[in-house]
Order: sequence, then structure tokens, then C-alpha cells
Amino acid sequence: MRRRDRDDTKERGFFSRLAMSILGVLSCLLLIFGIFYIATGLVTPFVAVQGSSMEPNIHEGDLIIMVSIDRYGDPIPYIDGRETGYEMFGNYGDVIIYRPDGNNDRSPIIHRAIAHLGKGDNLFITIDEDVYVFNDMPYDGYLTKGDNKATNHMFDQPFISKPVKKEWIIGKAKFRIPYLGYLSIIPRKIVSESFFNLPLMI
Repeated sequence: MRRRDRDDTKERGFFSRLAMSILGVLSCLLLIFGIFYIATGLVTPFVAVQGSSMEPNIHEGDLIIMVSIDRYGDPIPYIDGRETGYEMFGNYGDVIIYRPDGNNDRSPIIHRAIAHLGKGDNLFITIDEDVYVFNDMPYDGYLTKGDNKATNHMFDQPFISKPVKKEWIIGKAKFRIPYLGYLSIIPRKIVSESFFNLPLMI
């Protein structure tokens, strides 16, 4: 076999192995995402927490695994959880991840669902000896609040977002993995501060 033929054979073999390797990686990724979707109802069920609004129950740098409300049911708010004893992440009710005002261009918020109200409803509630009031709900939706008493003295509504519609909810927080979220947060901070001012995760 001439040298050129041997070189051509080696080159074809290299590209063939490369294509098989790429195909193998893509197959593994599809399998992993498929498993995540089957388990959670979401293709990408991970969010990295930035900020301290959910302390002491959820911390900056935590990686949160969430589940779809379409598959696992509507969020149970604090009010209902307090009556039934249902807790998630150290307090009553579900923690939800939602798009503020339904805006996809804003960073998602991870806060606790406090109450679900109908149009025109009012709320007067005491949480940890603090009184919270909301009057004249504009439509069916959720009132939300961060767990951190030092930084989150009021409901998110109307300051961070309008009352949260069901279709604005990305998912319910289900599991927390400490520190792993920094793998997403640190590179995003470097890129956003140095170049593009990109929005960070929650």
C-alpha cells in the first residue's frame, strides 16, 4: 500500500472515530436529559441560587432541582401548608421558581408561595409574628415572599412582580445540593461583569 493510501486510510479512521465519539456523547446527553424529563417533567430542572433572600433555608450557591407543576400538581402555599403540616425547605408550603411579571428577559425568582387568591380577594396573615396585608387581588394568582426576614420584609407583590400567574411558574423546588450552583454562578459573574452585563440566575 502506498504511503498516500495509508495516510488516507488513517485520516478516514480518525474522522470515523471522532464521529462515533461525538455520537456517543450526544446519545449520553439525550439519555440523561430524557431521564431528567421523565423524573421531573422538565428538560432542564436545575437552577443555581444567587442572593440571600431565601436564607436560612436556601443559600447562595445552592443548586436546586425543581419539578413541573403540570406533572406534580399546583404549589401548596404557606397558608395551606400551615394548616396541614406540609413543609418544604424548613417552612410551610412550596418554594417556587417563577418569571417576574411573566417576563422571560428577567432573571427568575425563587421564593415561597404564601397564598393563592382569587380576583378581588384580600389577605391578612401573620407569619412569625409579622403581619402581612394584601388588598384587592387583580386576578387569580400567588403571593410570594423570600424567607429571609432581614431582607424580605414584604410580599414580592407588587414590588418585584405582579401576583404570580400559574403560567409564569417554571417549577417547584424539590431538592437542594449545597455549593454546586457556584459552577454556574462564578463563570456568569465573570462574563457579565467583564463583558456583557448578562443577567445572572436566581
